[in-house]
Amino acid sequence: MTIGAKTQQVPQVIDDYEAIMHNKTVIEANISILEQSLQRLARQKEQLLIHRTLLVQQAEKVRISKCPIGKLPMESIVPYLSAVDVCNMSATCSLFHRKCKSECGETLVSHITTPNDRTVSIADAIEMVDSICWPIVESIYIDAKRPSGKAFMEALALKVTDSTTTILSSLRKLKISAAAQSGSFLKNVFTFVASLESNQLREIHLSGFLSIGHVASIYRGQANSLEKFKVDYFVNGHESEIVPDFLPIMPNLRSLVYDVADVTEIPVELLTQRLEAVENKALVEEIYLPHVQITGDAIRIRELIDTIKSFDNLNQLVIRFRHLPLSVREIVCFRETFSSLPACCISDHFVVIQKNWCSWWPSLPEVWDRADKITGLSVFREQIDFESLGTSATREWLKLTGEQKNLWSTMIAPQVVDLYLKHSPKMVNSTASLRTSGSSSIRAVSV
Repeated sequence: MTIGAKTQQVPQVIDDYEAIMHNKTVIEANISILEQSLQRLARQKEQLLIHRTLLVQQAEKVRISKCPIGKLPMESIVPYLSAVDVCNMSATCSLFHRKCKSECGETLVSHITTPNDRTVSIADAIEMVDSICWPIVESIYIDAKRPSGKAFMEALALKVTDSTTTILSSLRKLKISAAAQSGSFLKNVFTFVASLESNQLREIHLSGFLSIGHVASIYRGQANSLEKFKVDYFVNGHESEIVPDFLPIMPNLRSLVYDVADVTEIPVELLTQRLEAVENKALVEEIYLPHVQITGDAIRIRELIDTIKSFDNLNQLVIRFRHLPLSVREIVCFRETFSSLPACCISDHFVVIQKNWCSWWPSLPEVWDRADKITGLSVFREQIDFESLGTSATREWLKLTGEQKNLWSTMIAPQVVDLYLKHSPKMVNSTASLRTSGSSSIRAVSV
């Protein structure tokens, strides 16, 4: 590459003063030209380097797209593989395994799940744990039902104990299935959870623990950041009542699922307080408390119902009471508040209102043998157990205002029809009507 501007030649020996000054000016002009040229060349070099980087990236994308590994969800697969495993893998799997390795040999994955069912020694588990680049891990699932789950939990507890700093700074989701394990497994879980920073988890799912108290000690330090809270299926020894420590204040809550093994009571004041503490109720999609029996006086329960009505974007609401002390009119109005949710079943002690039809309910063709039989009145009759409330659907339908009848007929019923068409297309298109025996009502179905 040549420089565009030409420099002038300067004599080496000059006697005349004016000639000297002239040549000095020429030299300075030449230096200025060279500096401008160098600046232009530096800019050209920078542009060429950027262009080269883009070409390398494009070439890598093309290469990966032509390779099967480019189509694999790398971040969702955890290669718990030994050297023997790698030798026995196909070329594609081997390439994938190498792609998940950093320059230091660490396994680069965002999601950790329990290895498949196989015997894993504590030494193998420690080797697995030591090989993972933990600062990038976002979710962990430990399943104690698998033989490798307990060993992995122990190795993880040893890892966080030996570390002087927090190694799980990016962890946001934690799922632990305890499978009725106790003793060392439970101790290792407590050790692991204690190593986490306060309020760093956004989702937590705990199941199979022997005590609600044990579970509460796990999520106690994470309540302020939790968005999805799921606790289910205690094996035995569950407490008969939920105390404040068992259900913490969760201001960022988006989903609440509390499904214990047997019916456990909760004071209505406690549940009301916890729901009122949610800062953005419009973001909550699920309140699922099928075996948590709400107890308290009628005034407090009405306050709870008013609070629940403020969660106007729910996709699922399942709650139960020792007794629901609302009038028929109040129950009808409560159901109409969630008119955007087509599946509903309300009695004198439980409420189920949700987007999808429950799998344990009679199927839609069992309730209505034809889609054209789904009317505002028929849906009204099926969705509220008026018999348990000491009245009849026809009597209560006549008490509705014209606006209410229109809501049931033009909004709620058509959504039930949509569910019917979605779940039983063959039934709808068939010319023969399906007749089923036995009860066709969902009113007797309890939670």
